[in-house]
Amino acid sequence: MLCSPAHPAFRKEPALHTGEERVWEEDLEILTPHYGIEDVPPPAETLLYAWQHTLVDVSPFVLPLIVAGAVGYSAAQAATMVSACLVLMGIATFVNATWGNRLPSVLGPSATDTGAMATAGAIFGAPAMWMAGFVGGLFETAVGASGVLRSLRRFLPPYVCGIVVLTIGVSLARVAGGWIFADTRPQMLTLAALAVISIVLFTVIGNRLRIGVLARGSLLFSLLLWGVIVAGALGLADFGALARAPWIGLPRPFIFGGPGMGWTLAAGAVFGVVIGFVGSIAESIGDYAGTCAVSGVPYRMRHIHRGITVEGLASAIGPLFGALPLTTYAQNMGVIATTRVASRRVVQVAAGILLLYGLSPKTGTLLVLIPRPIVGAVFLVVCGMIATGGLRLLACGPKDEVHFLTTAISLIAALTLPLAAAGQKEWLTALSPTARLFLSNGVVIAITLGILLNAALRSALGPRSEA
Repeated sequence: MLCSPAHPAFRKEPALHTGEERVWEEDLEILTPHYGIEDVPPPAETLLYAWQHTLVDVSPFVLPLIVAGAVGYSAAQAATMVSACLVLMGIATFVNATWGNRLPSVLGPSATDTGAMATAGAIFGAPAMWMAGFVGGLFETAVGASGVLRSLRRFLPPYVCGIVVLTIGVSLARVAGGWIFADTRPQMLTLAALAVISIVLFTVIGNRLRIGVLARGSLLFSLLLWGVIVAGALGLADFGALARAPWIGLPRPFIFGGPGMGWTLAAGAVFGVVIGFVGSIAESIGDYAGTCAVSGVPYRMRHIHRGITVEGLASAIGPLFGALPLTTYAQNMGVIATTRVASRRVVQVAAGILLLYGLSPKTGTLLVLIPRPIVGAVFLVVCGMIATGGLRLLACGPKDEVHFLTTAISLIAALTLPLAAAGQKEWLTALSPTARLFLSNGVVIAITLGILLNAALRSALGPRSEA
């Protein structure tokens, strides 16, 4: 990655306090996209790239099941949560790309918030969990709309956001690896390997033969080829369920209650969930940085303020319909880095497709039926691009003792503590919800240690202490 002041997109500008001031003094440049944020690809390409974005967003099909299991919901109730999440994703993504921070970002259920919600639900019950999610959404809205993050940005220099983004990439890669080995039949693992090989081949052939759509659509083409066509032909995927899925399914408000309609206010649940929201906010700030970098635009305060405000509003509305809190997805940043398509129009169309998934279970069923190992293999490539973006962010800033110590301690703790704690389940269960959240979530660890160590060491060692 280059931290280059020479690039015209990152000229030095005075701080205007209008939202147009840069977040950091460092100038970030990672990639020059083929289609920029305001570019509009041809209609057929736009549809292809948009669908590709939705195919790496599998969290709305998984995270609601975790929360539903924590509070004892039935399969039908879990399915209702999935549909509600998809509808909210589509609406929030479109609003954010059109009127919010106007970045090519996809919003979806937050793994950080979901972990906090599931913990709160298991301890305090579903009514307290939903109320805590509602309060957390209002908290995030206030944080984004108030402009308070402008004065807090010094605690999140580029390299700290790089620690967070790298941790996100590695954490998601563990999930992708689990999906790859969810079915260890040789045929399935072979198809998973071929899917990764195909991504490389499509990219190389597309670039060598100047067939841009082939290179930029490599993720989608690989999924369709091996996950739908070949897997279906070999009998490894049962697409007969498409015929049984209903065409229309509308979300209903207050299906799990609401304020004054059965929800309860529990201080412990609210505290734990709000801590999760703080982690999600910091995670989003890192995601915005990475998205700006791979999209070839300077990172400005308006991206943070507007983006966090939209995420907060969506997260407050979501529980009223049975949906989980939303955050900006890092995997879609990985898609942009892989395809070099950063068009907002593509993401707006992707939002419509996500809305269609939620309103029409039949269309969403197609994604669910693609064999998990093949989805995991493609997702693993996306995770690698996310992690690479984090490494490039880590290269920015002064290379001094503060940088090295903060990175070393935060990163190794974030990548190892959750794995070590998972092996001590009885001990972990006995801890308080807050301690459990901190020890089991690598992103929360990376955010917390990165911010605290950077601030403490910078204060103790001065503005620049060469190693």
